[in-house]
Amino acid sequence: MELRQLRHLVGVADARSFTVAAVRLGISQPALSQSIARLEQHLDCLLFVRNKQNPGAGLLLTPAGTTLYADARGILDAVDRAASRAQRAGQSLIALGFSSSTPRALTRAAVGIAGAEMVPVQLDWGDDHASLSSGRVDLAFLQYRVGSVFPAYVVAGMVRAPLVALFASGHALARRASVTLDDLAEEPILDPGEGEVDRDFWLGEPRPHGRGYRVVGPAVRTVEEMCAFVAAGKGMAITSGFVAEQYRQPDLAFVPVEGLEPVEVGLVRLRDDERRPVVAVFDELARLSSL
Repeated sequence: MELRQLRHLVGVADARSFTVAAVRLGISQPALSQSIARLEQHLDCLLFVRNKQNPGAGLLLTPAGTTLYADARGILDAVDRAASRAQRAGQSLIALGFSSSTPRALTRAAVGIAGAEMVPVQLDWGDDHASLSSGRVDLAFLQYRVGSVFPAYVVAGMVRAPLVALFASGHALARRASVTLDDLAEEPILDPGEGEVDRDFWLGEPRPHGRGYRVVGPAVRTVEEMCAFVAAGKGMAITSGFVAEQYRQPDLAFVPVEGLEPVEVGLVRLRDDERRPVVAVFDELARLSSL
């Protein structure tokens, strides 16, 4: 069994089509089909079957294919992580992930740390965990609710900020000194997305009187998208005081929300990553904490 075959398996499973997967993988469809056929022959089992009940839905993994797919993803992620880390180590580089909402003072301090070649990598909304596990970054500034537990990480809490409601400047609540969740009960709120984003936290859950609000899409993927949608009157949002500090503009209003726990930004690294340069930089940055 070869890594190339595992990549082909994952590609076909994700696309549910040999034709689509071949385009994505940059190989011919016959070559891809032959690669999967050789893998099935080697394992003496089928990996894919046609969806007879719904042909338009594409290929289905067999039980054997499902098992191999899960293991293949783990193997390929590990290989990609090892390659990324080795390349950076060869160049004495440490990749640091940050997002649009990361306090800029933290990013500046990290990039300027003495004795380390830091490469800042801006991450998409909710992409923090995947970037760490894949090896795309060695360290990351992560935003989370206070008290969150991350078994896979070593975490150094850095700074905290209150949660605020983001309104268009002409909104009826925009001039309030503060608002409560009751004030927001009828307000349409932007969809914070799924996946690795702590969805309930950014929706202000649990609400005191249940869920009476309406979530409006499309899901926002960046702070800039959130600000643009709110300014256009598409809905309001709950965000952090860090965003309020960095994205103030005339068509937006940030109003503190009473009764919500603050958000924390921490520096994280993988618990099993004991490389000396990474640990040294992590420890140095952790000393910057104001908590």
